[in-house]
Amino acid sequence: MNSNIEAAELNMEEADELKYSRTVEDLPGPKGIPFFGNQLQMLGSQWHVTLSNYIREFGPIYRMNELKVGGVFTAEGEDWRKQRKLVTGGLSVEVIRNFFPTMGMMTQRMVDRWKATLADGKRVDLRRDLKALALDIIVGIAMGYDLNVVSDDSHPLQHDLDSLMRRLASRGTSLYPYWRRFRLPVDRAADQSAHDVEQTVLRLIGETRERMKQRPQLREDPTNMLEAMIVASEDPESDFSDQDLVSNAIASVVGGIDTTANSIAWMINLLAQNPETASKLTAEVDAVLGDARMSREWEQMKLLPYLDAAHSETQRLRSSTPFLGLIAKADCVVADTFLPKGMVIFVPTTFGDGLDETQFPQHEQFQPERWIFEHKPQKDEDPARKVFPFGGGQRLCPGRFLALIEVKVVVSAIMRNFELEFDTTAPPVQQVMTFFMGPSAVPVRLRSRT
Repeated sequence: MNSNIEAAELNMEEADELKYSRTVEDLPGPKGIPFFGNQLQMLGSQWHVTLSNYIREFGPIYRMNELKVGGVFTAEGEDWRKQRKLVTGGLSVEVIRNFFPTMGMMTQRMVDRWKATLADGKRVDLRRDLKALALDIIVGIAMGYDLNVVSDDSHPLQHDLDSLMRRLASRGTSLYPYWRRFRLPVDRAADQSAHDVEQTVLRLIGETRERMKQRPQLREDPTNMLEAMIVASEDPESDFSDQDLVSNAIASVVGGIDTTANSIAWMINLLAQNPETASKLTAEVDAVLGDARMSREWEQMKLLPYLDAAHSETQRLRSSTPFLGLIAKADCVVADTFLPKGMVIFVPTTFGDGLDETQFPQHEQFQPERWIFEHKPQKDEDPARKVFPFGGGQRLCPGRFLALIEVKVVVSAIMRNFELEFDTTAPPVQQVMTFFMGPSAVPVRLRSRT
């Protein structure tokens, strides 16, 4: 389970030619109990920390028993391939660049809300507002709609999505899938949230289809991912169904909210606890933006190396996706260990080498300078080859570039307009794993800069 391990996929006919000295049964690992295996150790909201600790105890590759995983993190095959192209096309560099002014407008709206809140003597709810902004941005770029959840504290879509994420996470580590036989009140509430989210997406799809009827040119030149998927779903030669359309629309929203919002929330926490680092970042942002209070120019995104470094260091310490679940598509050998086809493998994106003292000295400290160097480092010394917060290869996160631009726009706006003060009286911030890993709170006070 090491992020540096590379697995060679082989055809079944080649299986008897594989060279290995051990099988999964030979690997070390935590001791389980009859029937439940290691599942009892994976309950709660910090099971990702348990997996990380096992790396240090048992080494880079180890075995666990009876850990049931599935769903979006282990999706493979033709279904993934046919939809990947549409998703990546809808989040291309050109699409994001065209959306950049809208992203700036949405961020400005949040900054204005915060300034008004502070002027009234109230405290900003950073955790809530960062999620709301991320929801506005992903729905805006993926579906072409401005929900303005930032300005609506009671928007039902944000509530429904939060409810779904919590329920999916609890089911993922449940000892028994009781919900297949009976429903508790919390399950019925989650079912209702799922229904409401689907209805909202269906409404947006219907409105988009109507708009495309009024503007036929959108079929030739879609302006967002939803329009592109509608064109594909209506092609009689395509096997892209309406259910694929709904599922991908929901997946794009789910995947674009907590990942980016949590990354920014973690960065704000870390910056507030490291005032010297925050001052360096503020100085860089002030120099790039000048008299402006917001980034309005696309080219400015290339002029924030310290912000890039702070984000990379945040991902090393507190990645929203610390582990990925994969499935062996064929019999293969990883680290001299035979893995049979169909086996589920958990691979750390950052919590392996990223928290290894030999790879990152003083690894518990927040030091963006680790990622800044005059010349490109040698392969073995390049920190970017030791942590993979967005995955890698064919499974590289399709929203990676959007996330990087969103982080730059939002964090630069925060540092340009506000000072950060960490609330030392607040309870310690915990790592909470729902569907993604986020902070239990963002105990940071904002003060408007004059």
